[in-house]
Amino acid sequence: MSQSTTAEASADLIGRADVEALLRRFYGRALDDEVLAEPFAELRADGLETHVPTMCDFWETVLFRAGLYRGSALQAHRDIHRRAPLSDRHFRRWLSLWHNTVDEMYRGPAADRAKVQAGRIAWAMHRRLTGVDAPELLVTQPARDGQAPDRTGSGGR
Repeated sequence: MSQSTTAEASADLIGRADVEALLRRFYGRALDDEVLAEPFAELRADGLETHVPTMCDFWETVLFRAGLYRGSALQAHRDIHRRAPLSDRHFRRWLSLWHNTVDEMYRGPAADRAKVQAGRIAWAMHRRLTGVDAPELLVTQPARDGQAPDRTGSGGR
């Protein structure tokens, strides 16, 4: 694991051990979050251990093109949406927790990609599940040095 315990992130995500550490910290928070409590009720009941390998496969595929994930993330979230309707509030909270956790643990191109891809995924899933656009979810470039994140796709240029 390149970075998981220091107060300030200094290393980038480089492989599965880093992805797993990120997911464990993130979901440790998300499962206890009051906004996300209802959508994550089944995950909490099943236990995180049953889902970690699949989530690692998904994020390794997203971040490193590992080709490990063979499921349908959209279908999994459709099932959640049927049980506990997801709104932009849920997606915004998930994305905020994700960004904060990534920033605490990692710094570098893969960490930036994790935040950008999370925004794209959140935006697309929200749109597919609710039929409503939520452009605030689509962050194409993460914030740098206190600046607002770029949502234009131009890299701030």
